[in-house]
Amino acid sequence: MAFRVAFFLLLSTVSVGLVAQNRLVDSLRYWLDTHPVKDSARVVTLHRLAYRLSEIDQTTAWRYANEANQLAKKLNNKVNLGQSFINYAILESLEGNYAKGQEYYLTALKLFEQSGWERGRAICLNNIAENYKSMNQLDKAVDYTFRALELNKKTDQKRGMAVNHEQIGDLYRRMGRYEESLKYLEKGLRLAKQADQNYQILPQILLGIARNYNDRREFSLALGYLGQATVQSQQYGEKLLQIQCYEETAKTFRLQQNIDSAKVYFQKALDTATQFGSIVEIAHINQEMAQLSEIQGNYREALDYFQTYKTLNDSIERKKNVVRAELVELKYAAFEKDRENQRLKQIKAEQEGELRSQTYWIILLATVIVILVGVLSYAFYRNRLKQIRDAQKTQAETIRQLQLSDRIRSQIARDLHDDLGATLSGVAMLSQAAKRQLKGKDEQLKELLDLISINSQRTVSTIRDIIWTTRPMNDSLESITTKMNIFASEMLDPKRIKYEFCVAEDLKGYKLPSNQQYNFYLIFKEAINNAAKYAQASHVWINIFNKNQQLHLSIKDNGVGFDKDLVKGSGNGLFNMEKRVEELDGSLTVQSAPNNGTTIELVLPLATPLLPIYPIY
Repeated sequence: MAFRVAFFLLLSTVSVGLVAQNRLVDSLRYWLDTHPVKDSARVVTLHRLAYRLSEIDQTTAWRYANEANQLAKKLNNKVNLGQSFINYAILESLEGNYAKGQEYYLTALKLFEQSGWERGRAICLNNIAENYKSMNQLDKAVDYTFRALELNKKTDQKRGMAVNHEQIGDLYRRMGRYEESLKYLEKGLRLAKQADQNYQILPQILLGIARNYNDRREFSLALGYLGQATVQSQQYGEKLLQIQCYEETAKTFRLQQNIDSAKVYFQKALDTATQFGSIVEIAHINQEMAQLSEIQGNYREALDYFQTYKTLNDSIERKKNVVRAELVELKYAAFEKDRENQRLKQIKAEQEGELRSQTYWIILLATVIVILVGVLSYAFYRNRLKQIRDAQKTQAETIRQLQLSDRIRSQIARDLHDDLGATLSGVAMLSQAAKRQLKGKDEQLKELLDLISINSQRTVSTIRDIIWTTRPMNDSLESITTKMNIFASEMLDPKRIKYEFCVAEDLKGYKLPSNQQYNFYLIFKEAINNAAKYAQASHVWINIFNKNQQLHLSIKDNGVGFDKDLVKGSGNGLFNMEKRVEELDGSLTVQSAPNNGTTIELVLPLATPLLPIYPIY
């Protein structure tokens, strides 16, 4: 009698839990109620609801998936349609229909490929791997997970990469490759901490690491990670993950023959499962508690737990049969609806064909054209005369622009000649000196040849910079900042120095005069070159922004810094930067001290923004 009362109380609590669901499901349902518009956002919300309910209430999940599928077809949105097929695949796989699930995943994968949604492709590949894992085909599961990981790397999806690493770690654990498993799990943990919306994957990876240590019988480490996983899942209200953490903790204590502690954590899992409303988990935990009570010799308690498990399991089987019948009905309704839609499309096509066959519209149109030809001919004639005059004006303006362009090119040629000639003269002199030193010491020859190489490289770089700045299409501030970003990448990436390059949005449309543009770029090059060669930094921050109609360039590193008093006169770098700033009517501030990094602040006057300049092809 006591068992029956306890069982019915348990069912009542579970019913309340099923109604309550969780906060995310409630918020998604509220959104649907308050946003009745049949658009893409509604499809996404239906997709998320079907996914969330797939392990709690499959019948309702199918209904949401069907609604998402029908709406996506009406909208002719391939991404939304693929998302609905993912819901179908998950629900079929949960029923054990893995082949049907794979078929839906492949359909979704094809839709995502057509629409170019790389994230969707990665999700499909990862879920296909999950199916193979359920079928214990672990090698195939590993292959598909790595394919998903490569796609997520291309799009820098940190959360997706964390999910992939967690699955690879779990697969390697199941294959007994514990060290490789731990390596991928730990990397996944680092990615999860950097990712947004990590409330599910973070505790899941911690749980995976704990399972790895449990399999290797390193129980103290396992319990430490289980504690972290439990805290994370509690923080975000992830009840199902809380249950899994409690169960794994109980199993850890059972492996250590600490039955009392194991029962404590199974009881916590049971309480959480009751709140969550998962009858499947409640039945499973009662079965585990029955085994523990039997080990302790408490056979009466073991019998009570086993009877609860048996009754719940029978209830689950009955509910599964009801759900299967409802699902068949839902699938049939969806099939009938698709067939009806196809029939309506066919009727519409036939009606359009009949309309096209009515040729009197063509006759009417021809009559109107004949009447209008005479009226339009004169207007066309007048318009043509105007076009010719406009073309003549445009031609004259083009000639003037070409003449101006020729003068500019001549000036550029002179600049190139003067700079290149002087530098190459120096190269020639050094070459002659090297020849005279052939009979001398080898070290002297090496130094001279090094100078030749340095001057040659400097000449090439100077020529490229001058040519680049003479092109009209490069006058905008967007162009120069793009070139600066490329230079920073070329200098810092080979040295594995992380950098952040930020340009304020309100600088779009601004233009620098040619002399200001060239010196601005050279100052930046000198600063980045110093940071790469001498700062010994691990991170560089570059910010370009507009403040009080002044252009600000800030370059900051976390390197070793330097004493400004000691470096004065030891090199031309800072001196050249200061001279260029004087020519630009700007200001340069250098802040540095040993072991405190270096910050360079450049401020220049900024002209009024120009209208966008579009290249003529």
